[in-house]
This record gives sequence, structure tokens and C-alpha cells, in this order.
Amino acid sequence: MKKAALLLLALTLVLPLSVQAAQVPSTDKSSLSTEHSRLPADLQSFPEDFYIHTDIISLTHGQALFIDTDRQHIYMADTGASTEQRNQSYDHIYSCKVMPGNAKIVLLVQNNNKLQKIVLSITGKILSQSSYPDALLKLLKSDPSAQIGWSAPNKSGQKEKVALQAGDRIYIYQSPWKKPIQTFTSPTRQNRDYDHATSTQVEYQGNDLVIAYQADRLMQTQSVFELFDTSKAGSKPHIIKTPWNLKAQLQLENGEAVIYTSNILRNSLGLNTEVPYPLYVRYNVKTGKLLAEVTRTLADQNSKWETDYSHGQLFLADKAANMLYLYDSSGKKIWETAEPSQRISYRYINYEQGILYLLVENINREFIIAKVPVM
Repeated sequence: MKKAALLLLALTLVLPLSVQAAQVPSTDKSSLSTEHSRLPADLQSFPEDFYIHTDIISLTHGQALFIDTDRQHIYMADTGASTEQRNQSYDHIYSCKVMPGNAKIVLLVQNNNKLQKIVLSITGKILSQSSYPDALLKLLKSDPSAQIGWSAPNKSGQKEKVALQAGDRIYIYQSPWKKPIQTFTSPTRQNRDYDHATSTQVEYQGNDLVIAYQADRLMQTQSVFELFDTSKAGSKPHIIKTPWNLKAQLQLENGEAVIYTSNILRNSLGLNTEVPYPLYVRYNVKTGKLLAEVTRTLADQNSKWETDYSHGQLFLADKAANMLYLYDSSGKKIWETAEPSQRISYRYINYEQGILYLLVENINREFIIAKVPVM
């Protein structure tokens, strides 16, 4: 991946985002007038396909964790004060989980040829660090697409566990981590309708386990999600598939699989304008029941949209309609405004106390934080 040049810019950077938004429907009472904060210098060098390869995890009080999955690098920054709190590379970043209510971040990484669990405070301080047995790392390395996810102990007596996907098996481990306590089979990895299926993410908490795959067939790509209830031995997963050639992202939130899509991949066949496309769905992991969704029937085969999700809110940049939207977890619209410029890319960080925090990239690959009042 080509590394973007480091941009050392003046603090007086002016972007088109400060221009007043065009007239929007009467449901919107806000224009996109904003306050800007410039990011630290290290955060001016995201990969050029930044939207695809950079994950943003919102923390409290305007703080955010940026995970560059292409370079295996994390940054922590106070987006309000524009200060850096942590800047660290690892051999491989497998998993990152923010613990609700106790201000901790749990990383599973390969570091110095060890599989490690690193616990950070939200200010980037290392609170604890431990290593798993070498056998787990060996199993991960046995499959180039193997993934691992971490489950925290809970008040009901469940112990700390990990779920490791390799080949067509999913293994559940808990301390002392010597052998799996459960094993499940992946139907997606066994599905011969696909030329190839690669696991991309494991999300695990309690008995709720979701595994994301990228499945390929005839130069087309489909996102597939397996939803397991691990309280049942030999459980068969509920299978969720998105339409072909969409980028899909996953979060596990209170026993619910949250899946949100973006149309930013190349689709040589174009999109079907006669069927609704899922922009956002959430499913009960144990039952597979659809709980909420936001869909669009497209006016054009080449319609583009981008979504991000954080703390129960979905951000949608509808490139075809030149509009920005914010929805709650049920799919109800909270806010909308006209997109001020198509020469800008947006990443959603958080919506908190009436302020929408966006990471904004302009055509010159300059990054700022925009704080947008939502009224």
C-alpha cells in the first residue's frame, strides 16, 4: 500500500465544509456550519484508501481510537483538543473491544511473536498486558485469514473466553487456554458455491458469536455473517448475506449483530434499481430475527453511499442524493442536511450532547475534525 505523504499544514486550514449547506427539507433545522479542530501530525498520514482500511472507535468525551488495519497501527487522539494520546504499531491487530462502563480498551495483537492481550485506558495508558500460549498463535498462523475475538467475563459467572476461527472450524477457549472447550463448524467456509471465503472479523460476548466473511465467486464479492448461540453444543448458525459487491461492516451490541453497508467497491454489473438495498440491519444473534433496518431503492445503477455506526447511531452519506443523514438504532431518522461538497469524504466519529463529530478529508487529503451542532 502506498503511504500517503505526511501533511504539515497551518492551523488556519480552511475547508469547504465551513460553507453553509444548501436548502434542505423542512425537517432539517441545521446547516453544516462547524467548528474545526486539526488532527495531530501523525493522523495526517492515513492510507490512501483510508475509508476502507481505517476503523474509528469513538470513546468518551470526544476521544477516539483510529485503527489502521493496513499498517497494523493504532492512534488515540483527543479530537476536541487535537492531541495525540497513543501511537503504536504491532505485527498484527486481530481485535479491539471497548468495555462499556469501565473506560477500558482490550486489544488482541500479535507482538514480538506472541499473541497478547493488552488493556488500555481511554487515555492510552497500558493497564495490563499478558500472553496466550504459543499454540493459539500457531493455530492462527495456520490459516492466512484466521481471526480471533475476545469475550469479557460477566456478572452471570461467564469466564473470559476467546473464539478463534481457522479453516472451517471455530474454537472456543478459556483459561488455561490449552485446548478448546467447544468447537463449531463454519458453513460458509464449506460452501462450494463460493470460489473462496475469507474470515475478516470475529465478534464475541457471552454466548453471542458473530463471524464475518468475504466470499468470492466469478470476480464478485459478497459479505456473509454467521450468528452463533454458543450456549448450545453443535449449534448451527443463522446466515446473513448482503447483496454482492457491497462493503459491509459489523458490530456486536447487546446480543445484536449490527451490519451496515457502503457502496464503494467496483461493481461491473451495476446495482439493481428494482429492489431495495440494505444500508443498515440489526439481528438478534440467538434467534436470527431481524430487529431493524434502513433500506433504499436506488434511482441509478451507479449510486454511491457510505455508512458508519457508533454508539447506537448510523451516519449515512448518500452520494447520489447529495445528503447526509443520522439515524438512531431503530432506524428512525434524527437529522439530515445537504452535503456541502462532493470534494469531501466524511467518517463518522460520534454524536454526543447535540454535537456531531466527523472526521473530514478534503481533495488534498487534509484531515480535520468537524463539530456539527444538530438542532
